[in-house]
Order: sequence, then structure tokens, then C-alpha cells
Amino acid sequence: MFKKIFRSTIFLLAFGLLVSPAGAAETVISITGNGGSSQNTVEVKAVSSITVQQSNDAKITNKVSTDSNTGGNQALSNTGDTNIQTGSISNTSNINNQNINTNVAENKGCGCNTNTIVAISGNGSNSVSNINLSLTNSVNISQENSAQITNNSTTNANTGNNQANNNNGGITIKTGNITSLTAILNKNINHNFDPQGNNSDPVQISINGNGNGSTNSIVLFFGNSLNYISNNFADIKNNAIQNLNTGNNTANNNNGAVLIATGNIVSVITIGNENINGSFFNPPPTQIIPPPGGGNPPVGGENPPGAQPPTSGSNPSGGSGSSVGGPGQVLGAAIGNILPATGAYWILLMTILAITMFLAGGFLRFGSDPSPPFAYAV
Repeated sequence: MFKKIFRSTIFLLAFGLLVSPAGAAETVISITGNGGSSQNTVEVKAVSSITVQQSNDAKITNKVSTDSNTGGNQALSNTGDTNIQTGSISNTSNINNQNINTNVAENKGCGCNTNTIVAISGNGSNSVSNINLSLTNSVNISQENSAQITNNSTTNANTGNNQANNNNGGITIKTGNITSLTAILNKNINHNFDPQGNNSDPVQISINGNGNGSTNSIVLFFGNSLNYISNNFADIKNNAIQNLNTGNNTANNNNGAVLIATGNIVSVITIGNENINGSFFNPPPTQIIPPPGGGNPPVGGENPPGAQPPTSGSNPSGGSGSSVGGPGQVLGAAIGNILPATGAYWILLMTILAITMFLAGGFLRFGSDPSPPFAYAV
């Protein structure tokens, strides 16, 4: 039989095949329909690298000064009754710093491929087919925030310091009330969010319908690297000062009754620092999708004539594994994962070792020269 040798080697680097234009439904890598004793090799290397650097710097200074005065009234040397009544004072100061320095690095994946199919099918007897598939994803994210916030609030309110001296008559001094409210709120300062998506598209692998004595291997390498660095620095200073006065009233040397009634003071200072320096990281889930239905048919149509249909077996995890139909020989290995069609890599090594020891024993038993007869000394 004339020996036909067909060699096809494809080197795809840096998204050459797996990263196709947006909207592509699937990527197909297949060795199919080659003649007997052919030798076929496909090598695919796809490299994806994403680098995100985010840096924020905020310097915020708030200064609020409030001066209110209804006091400091004088009634001196009057003939008759004297009445001093001051009004009330109400001050409200609000300082609100929210949502300062927020980084969101949301990586949803490229979205360019929804499915990758790797198949060796329909090749002739004694053919040798190899597919080496390498998928490498590298994501580097660095987020840094720095915030310096200084809040200064000063409130001066006065209804006192009233004087009624040297009057000829009754004296009445009534000061008003003072209500002072100061609120400082620093919230959601220096936040980093990194909700990672799934960067790996589903991969379906099948070895089906190859001829007798064929050798087929699919080697997979998945390398995913995710480096995440988050640094936050916050320097917050809150200064709230209130000077409130309804007193220090005087009524001296008066000829008559004297009444001094000071108002009430209500002072409320509220300072809130909430959600300062927060980093939220959510790594993507890792999942392995087995071939559906116990293996894929050959790409481009039905099984070749004379090939047996693939059979399926159960998987302990609830999925379905696949086995190769036909009498062909299959060698499969996966680095980092276990292919449902081939088993673990160490099982393959143990099988080869057992076959080697069996052949060596047969050679020593049947292939060596017969041993010389024993001689006995008299």
C-alpha cells in the first residue's frame, strides 16, 4: 500500500484564531477526513492580556463660619420702666462629602467567542493526529485611592450681653433661645470594586470515528493569571466649634424691680464617617463544560462510512463523558484538567509502563537463549 504522508502545521499566536471579530458564534479546530497513515498536527496558542490601572487623588477642604447676634443691647439712665427682649437664633450647618474616589474595574471577558470545538474525527487507519491547544489569560488590576478631607465648622450665636443700668423704674431683660445644629457626614470615600467576569469560553473536545490503528492526542493547557492590587489612604479631619451665649446680662443701680430671664440653648453636633476605604473583589467562577451527549460528531456532517457511532458513559459528577467509536487507538492528555474522553494523565503513564513491563517479560521468556544444563560434581 502506497504510504501517503500529509503534514499540516498551523501556528496561531496572540488571538490569531480564538479571538475572532465580535459576534463570532464559535471557533472550530479540527483534523478530519485525512487518508490512511497520514500525519497531522495543529498547534494553537492564544494569549490574552488585560492591564487596568486606576488612580484617584482628592483634596477637599470645607470651611463654614456662622455669626448670629441679637444681643449686646443697652438701656442706660432712663426714667420709667425698661424692657429689653431679644429675638431667637436658629443656625443649621451641613457638610456632606459622599462618593469620593470610586474605581470600578469590571472585566466581562472579550465576548468574541461563545464556543470552541476541538475535534479529531474521520481519519484513516494508522494515521497520527495531534492537537496542542494553549489558552492563556492574564489580568493585572491596580487600584489606588488617596483622599484628604478637612471639615471646619464654626458657629457663633449671641443673644446676651445686654445692659440696663441706672434706670428709674422696673427693669426686664429677656433673651431669646439659641438652636444650633451642625452635621458633618463623610460617606463612601475611597472604594474599589472589581467584579470579575468569566474570561474563558466553553471548550468542547471530541475524538471520534478514526480508523484502525490510528493514534490521536489532544493536549490542553489552561493558564489563568489574575493579579489584583488595591491601596487606599484617607486622612479626614473634622473640626466643629460652637460659641453660644444667652447670658452675661447686667442690671445695676436701678430704682425698681429687676427681672432677667435668659433663653434656652440647644446645641447638636453630628459627625459621621461611614464606608471609608473599602475594596470589594469578586473572582470569577471556574467551570469545566464536558462535551454534550458523549462526544461530538465529525465537523461538517455525519460519521464517515464504516465508522461506528460514538457511545456515551456516565460521569460521577452528573455530566456525561464520551468514548471513541471504532477500533482506532486514542492517546489523550490534558494539563491541569481531565478530559472525559481520555482519563487522567497518570493513568496513561501507568498503562504505558505496564505494557512495557509485559513486553520485556515476554522477551526474556521466549527470546533469550536456553539455559545450560546443571552439572553435578562427583
